[in-house]
Amino acid sequence: MNNPVCPRCDHVFPWFEALRQVYGPTRAGQAMWGAVCPSCGADLRVPASRMLLIAAAGIFFGSQTSTLLVLGSLPPVGDWIAKLVLILGFYAIATFFFLRLEPVS
Repeated sequence: MNNPVCPRCDHVFPWFEALRQVYGPTRAGQAMWGAVCPSCGADLRVPASRMLLIAAAGIFFGSQTSTLLVLGSLPPVGDWIAKLVLILGFYAIATFFFLRLEPVS
């Protein structure tokens, strides 16, 4: 699993702190998909291509796994909720494996 690390000072972000900044509505008054290192103040970002990889992995593996739900006998609402939970679950797993921060140039 990849721990978010500042590439400038090697500060290791706690996951909750990193995700709150990366996915939060603002990052020090700027945009999403980035963080500010609390140790050295470096402006870091997650490249858009990496965010697309995280989203694609979550959607693909979650939707592929949800096809197994067809074999069960869930009501339609339960089926959609289960699919949504699977997609979000795989999205979270992909975040833990693919999240990396890079300095803004």
